[in-house]
Amino acid sequence: MGASNIAREVGMIESVKPGLKGCCRWLALLVFLALSACATAPRPLEGIVPGRSLETLSSAVSIAVRAGGKSSGGRGYLVFRQPDRFHLVMLSPFGLTVLEVFTDGDRLTCVVPSQGVAYSGRIDELPDRDGLRSWGLMRWIVEAPPAPGPARFRDHVTRSGLQERVYYDAQGLVIRKESDDGDEVRFSDYRVVNGVAVAESIEIVAAGGEQVRLTFSDPEVNPVVEDSMLAPSLEGLKVLPFSAFKGF
Repeated sequence: MGASNIAREVGMIESVKPGLKGCCRWLALLVFLALSACATAPRPLEGIVPGRSLETLSSAVSIAVRAGGKSSGGRGYLVFRQPDRFHLVMLSPFGLTVLEVFTDGDRLTCVVPSQGVAYSGRIDELPDRDGLRSWGLMRWIVEAPPAPGPARFRDHVTRSGLQERVYYDAQGLVIRKESDDGDEVRFSDYRVVNGVAVAESIEIVAAGGEQVRLTFSDPEVNPVVEDSMLAPSLEGLKVLPFSAFKGF
């Protein structure tokens, strides 16, 4: 091969190098993005039993409340039974009961042992202050959602007539609910317990700005829940309407 032909071949190779380098860069970027997606994409939950649903729940829970520019929190436990009954207990660091909240249908009762008082009434009578309204949203939160459809959200009317929009993830799990009143609840950190997917973190954001976060620890799904566990003991307590509430 003559010197001129060799020079021509070398020139062709050199001219290809920039294009080859560019292709390598794009290939490396695509591989990086693919690996990043694999690392961040949530793994599908395994062990869900088709047709099995959450009927009762018992769990230790940590509670964080922000209302009126103030923050508070604590630990306690929650007992729930479909369709709309639950009993939430907040404990002091020494294990004393600070607050108990009960719902039964459209009624809510708050027991404050240190004051010897219980506040009781209809949920729609709750004043829009001191974070009380966010507790009234618990009935809405625990109501069973409609089955997911082909879209990632569904508009739905609850048993109480509330218009809501429910959002689902790719596996059909509820990740958010929004009401026409401007309230919102977010569900996250799902795990499978006794064949049922349970959100271990629930965040309530009321239309008035109050926020409540519930974080469950070692929940029991579908245990036996007796009526006595869901009914307040009002003996020896002064029962007042919510209009008399002055704070905890």
